[in-house]
Amino acid sequence: MNEALHANEALFENGPPVGLQRRLGFVKGAQLNVGRRAMIVGAVGWVPLLVLAGIQNVTMHTDGMTPLLWDAGMHARYLIAAPLLVLAEAQCASRLNAIVRHFADAGLITEKDRGPYDAAVALTRSLLNSSAAEIVVIALAYLLMCAVVFSLPFDQVPVWHKTGGLAPAFSPAGWWHVLVSLPLLLTLLLGWAWRFALWAHLLWRIARLDLRLLASHPDGAAGLAVLGYSLRAFSLIAMALATIVAGRSAHIVLVDGALPREHTIFSAGLLVAVSALFAAPLFFFTPMLMRALQRGSFEYGALATRVGAAFEERWLGRDRPADKSALEKPDFSATTDLYAIVATVYALRLVPIDLKSIAMLGVALLLPFVPIVFLALPMDEILAGLKGLLF
Repeated sequence: MNEALHANEALFENGPPVGLQRRLGFVKGAQLNVGRRAMIVGAVGWVPLLVLAGIQNVTMHTDGMTPLLWDAGMHARYLIAAPLLVLAEAQCASRLNAIVRHFADAGLITEKDRGPYDAAVALTRSLLNSSAAEIVVIALAYLLMCAVVFSLPFDQVPVWHKTGGLAPAFSPAGWWHVLVSLPLLLTLLLGWAWRFALWAHLLWRIARLDLRLLASHPDGAAGLAVLGYSLRAFSLIAMALATIVAGRSAHIVLVDGALPREHTIFSAGLLVAVSALFAAPLFFFTPMLMRALQRGSFEYGALATRVGAAFEERWLGRDRPADKSALEKPDFSATTDLYAIVATVYALRLVPIDLKSIAMLGVALLLPFVPIVFLALPMDEILAGLKGLLF
């Protein structure tokens, strides 16, 4: 049992801005309280915008509430995506922890590599708990906010973001957005970016060890198929990112009535890039899987040849038909079992990713875009298409 990891089960649950939330009392000990924190994040990022826009309508006699209510991108970012990034701490972090523990618990780590493995896990935990990293993430979130706000022409700023006067100025809702809502979302995103960077670094260090792989392992990846579950773990993160993109797409459809081709290509390319990003660290193990396949192919192939030759010599090398007693001999089942094992070796995957994990990640990325289909296509066209499937 690995001491460095099991001494403190929490690993990827930490990371910016969880440390700040611990100091504020939102996280206590091992209780992540993700449900309550997700509600708080949604309330802080979304509710004040509605309240301030409503106050602006009454005090400044400007219609900022209606454009705000129709801003699907804003609702998607702060009412759905931001809470999802918090909820992911319970699902994603626990699964990543289980994958890291698997290397030690399944005996993939040899005794001589136990020290480097423990050191890699300890370093990852230290960096996840780093107060300096948390400060940098929060500072970077505000820097990115400033870069976005000051680079965007004022005529492209949403209507609810402005006071409506002659001089360009932000409304109270606009100031809350740039000072609280947007930095909060960026902090959550950058916090997960830091976790993912440390996840990739940890896998890179583990992939440099001499792992005890078994080419004939039934998982089809020499015992490393569990790594593919990381794609399932990141599904909520992927859904949050897709929700942000889908929210922007929904806003464009509501305003313009259709999606520009360029935006569709950009959205599709971004989703493909996200999928590739989450899968990229698993390619660190491809060289050792290639070596396991090469070694297994020679060793098990030679064994299959010797057993097959002995089998044919016994049952096919005689000039007489086999009697019924041949069906009762264990030779046939033993040879069949061996050939099944050899077939597993030859089918060894060079990347520990399974189709089910890819499908789950794909569903998470595409699900937020389902409403866009109904927004972009008129209902009569949808009904006509459904009728065409039946008649």
